Amino acid sequence: MKKNLLIILMTLFSSAIWAQNLTVTGKVTSQDYEMGIPGVSIVVKGTTTGTTTDIDGNYTISVAPNANLIFSFVGMLSKEVAVNNQTKLNVILEASATGLEEVMVVGYGVQTKKDITGSIVGVKGDELKNVSSLSPMQSIQGKLAGVQIVNSSAPGSAPMVRIRGIGSMKAGVDPLYVVDGIVTGDVRNINQEDIVSVDILKDASSAAIYGVRAANGVILITTKSGSKGKMEVNFSSKVGVHKIINEVEMADSKLFAEYSNEAAAYDNQEAPYDLSKIKYNTNWLDAITREAFTQEHNLSVNGGGEKNTYFFSLGYMEDQGILKTNDYSRLSMRLNNTYQLTDKIKLGNNLSISRYKSNNAPFGTFTDAYRQSPTVPVKDENGDFGYTIKNNVANPAATLHYNNSRNWGTRIQGSLFAELELMKNLSFKSTFSVDASYSKDRSYTPKYEVSPNQKSEHSSLSTGRGEYSTWIWDNILTYQFKLGDKHDFKLMAGTTAEKTETSWLGGSRQGIPEQSQYWYLDAGDVTSATNGNGGDKYTRNSYIGRFNYAYDNKYLLTATMRRDGSSKISKTQRWGNSPSVGLGWRISEENFMQDINWLDNLKLRASWGKLGNDNIGSNAFLYTMATKQYVFGETQTVVNGTTIEGIKDLGLKWEVTTEYDLGLEFSFFNKITGELDYYNKLTSDALIDAPLDQIFGANSYLTNMADIRNEGFELSVNWREKVNEDLTFTFGVNLTHNKNTIENVASGLPIVAGGLGNGQVTTRTEEGEEIGSFWVYQTDGIFLSQSDVDSYVNKDGGKIQPDAKPGDFRYKDTNNDGVLNDDDRVYMGSYQPKLYYGFNAGINYKNFDFQIDFYGNSGNKVYNGKKAQRWGNENIEASLADRWTVDNPSNTTPRASNGVPIASSYYVESGSYFKINNITLGYTLPKSWVNSVGIKNVRCYMSATNPVIWQKYSGYTPELPGGALDAGIELNAYPTAATYLFGINVTF
Repeated sequence: MKKNLLIILMTLFSSAIWAQNLTVTGKVTSQDYEMGIPGVSIVVKGTTTGTTTDIDGNYTISVAPNANLIFSFVGMLSKEVAVNNQTKLNVILEASATGLEEVMVVGYGVQTKKDITGSIVGVKGDELKNVSSLSPMQSIQGKLAGVQIVNSSAPGSAPMVRIRGIGSMKAGVDPLYVVDGIVTGDVRNINQEDIVSVDILKDASSAAIYGVRAANGVILITTKSGSKGKMEVNFSSKVGVHKIINEVEMADSKLFAEYSNEAAAYDNQEAPYDLSKIKYNTNWLDAITREAFTQEHNLSVNGGGEKNTYFFSLGYMEDQGILKTNDYSRLSMRLNNTYQLTDKIKLGNNLSISRYKSNNAPFGTFTDAYRQSPTVPVKDENGDFGYTIKNNVANPAATLHYNNSRNWGTRIQGSLFAELELMKNLSFKSTFSVDASYSKDRSYTPKYEVSPNQKSEHSSLSTGRGEYSTWIWDNILTYQFKLGDKHDFKLMAGTTAEKTETSWLGGSRQGIPEQSQYWYLDAGDVTSATNGNGGDKYTRNSYIGRFNYAYDNKYLLTATMRRDGSSKISKTQRWGNSPSVGLGWRISEENFMQDINWLDNLKLRASWGKLGNDNIGSNAFLYTMATKQYVFGETQTVVNGTTIEGIKDLGLKWEVTTEYDLGLEFSFFNKITGELDYYNKLTSDALIDAPLDQIFGANSYLTNMADIRNEGFELSVNWREKVNEDLTFTFGVNLTHNKNTIENVASGLPIVAGGLGNGQVTTRTEEGEEIGSFWVYQTDGIFLSQSDVDSYVNKDGGKIQPDAKPGDFRYKDTNNDGVLNDDDRVYMGSYQPKLYYGFNAGINYKNFDFQIDFYGNSGNKVYNGKKAQRWGNENIEASLADRWTVDNPSNTTPRASNGVPIASSYYVESGSYFKINNITLGYTLPKSWVNSVGIKNVRCYMSATNPVIWQKYSGYTPELPGGALDAGIELNAYPTAATYLFGINVTF
């Protein structure tokens, strides 16, 4: 009886205790990545009671109101949280230094870092937020090995991004961008504050899942999503200024006039300047530039309930250029939602809308400011713009004054998706995405006259409208399962289809009134009307599959296959395969390594894959017709007819890139992590403009005739040290070496490019050299006297440079045939660096944080095109004060001359530089201060971007974006600007 009574009492007591328990729910996410973490262990402290998070990181547990929960996960720092009568606990776990469980986005899915067999690198959104930039790629410069980024300070510009070198000459060299699964080619519409992560697929094994467009690498951008729980509001604001950091010292009026008079004397002409009558000494760069204002403001709201989550953001940025009248502004909005309809059905959307406006200014005004005479005033005493008839250079200030050029655009980018759990471990996801944009431009020029060489005899208006739209439909099946304790499998298969259409329509008329309300074509002279239109349409269809296998968490296999069909390619070559395989061996998990306590991870990986590049016009293999007029018979009657336009390769096919990669990943002491990679990438069937005989009516035709190889090494090392609760510091370094070579050109002549507009060309691309190599005459000192000129003869005694004068460059007759011509030109390197690198260091002390980033490259060349583009009586650099004269027989700086400079090694300079990319100092207000007024967190900071650059180049900037064949030429370049910001981030 007593025994039964005791049981009853214990049962009642237990029930009373149970009745007091709380049901606690929440979501566990990573500090660096806002997706939920599946499989997190949650244990009630002091007991064995617990649970784990589901695939989305959500959990439910019943505990006492005063219990403490311990959250733990491999690769993350464990965290203890007190319940304190709360029913909703969202927990953020901090990754350990090894980063093994860091979640990275791969094509059509995610993987943890430890399971990846390809070369994938990335940065988190928090690393980008201290910089104000239009494109997130501008903020990544110097942070990742194998990713070269060349920035421009021009508002609205996109950076030049090259992943593991240049692999094409004619089919485009830009990477593929994928934003929340939406394939695109431009990410300037993305608000940087909305970004969770940027992951870059560098090798063929990881990028092959994107097939025909992945040859130049793939950049995956993931934006923020909502999380279950109480609504959270974030506001950020930053304001600052841009300032030019490098100016080229130009001659003052006295030096310029002396130089011009000397040059005229050599040509037996009258001196153009009387030094005693010069009234002006204009600094033209100061006249057209300014300290420019920049601002960016963002507001976001996120939260959710048991069945849905939401993330909404609104952002505005305004960026003035250092060039007067040049600015860019963007308004953006994002809405990301998920809806859990049932336990097995989930719907969602990712939607962004952006609107931009750009006030354009011709960058050629920088060149005009460089070349215009300092003796000319911006405006004279009468208030009229100054000019001179002694040269053909425009007054750059007048150019800006009369320029009225604007662009507007709206872009909608979004996706709808449905996820279905068909059975245990088998899921299906269907995503339909759209990327559409509408743009218009307007350029008005009034009737004006500054000088006989700078005038507009009629007012004119040009306007145009463009439309772009693409849709993509992805259907993906994913199945993952485990056999026993050691065999892990994951299979993915699916299809993707897409269609893209573009159109453009434009026109112009003269005689438009000056009042802006009349700036429409129908207000002009109909007889002066011109118009044009264009467009394109193409489709792709693809089948994709991926197989992942892991044995005992040691041996890893990833195999991928994608089959693409592209309407851009001829029917006989339309379909192609992109296979790849990656292997990984986690050496640190072997039994013989278990006694090495300081080693956290050691993984060897190797991969191989094939990729494609179909980035050409969709009519590149089709004959098109052009209208012609023909004259027939004795009466010479004019008859309209048509003719085939150009010569086409009917069997045109896409370029194929095959790549091998060998990598070693390591981490030790739970502090230091790193990767070392070797890659060898060959692009075969590369497109070139092959030469044709004139009898065919065309100079060249597009065809597959070359191979391009990129081979290199990459190293990255990061060290994170937590000294104590108050002090943490980090240090990182990454290095990349790449060698680019053109191989096996089949009957194709060299491609000449890099024109300066004065009859001179500067680059040539041919077998055995780098793409876009500088190809110039080699200088060999200066003729110090007439006897030097007379003694420079060929074997027959003829002068090699018969028109030369003392003080002119001597050019090498490199082939010793006694004649100077193109056969004597030599290759002087290219804009592609042999080595580029980045360093970063940071320290957190209590509420203060400090970060500094460096970036540099070496081994590349740039061409000082503005210095080499003279016709006569243009300004000169101050360094020419040390030019050759009879009294100063310099052997390095030539005499005064008004002749057109020959493309020579004198203008090829080192493109090596090293700069401070960004410095940021921040302070987070104590929570005890802000929590009392209902604010969760407040951080203020100051940052400087590009504050200092050390460069060997004598021009404005060694960062000179351009095409594959002509990058690295400073002509109409935008000088580098430093940006100084003050910002604040507030969380409610």
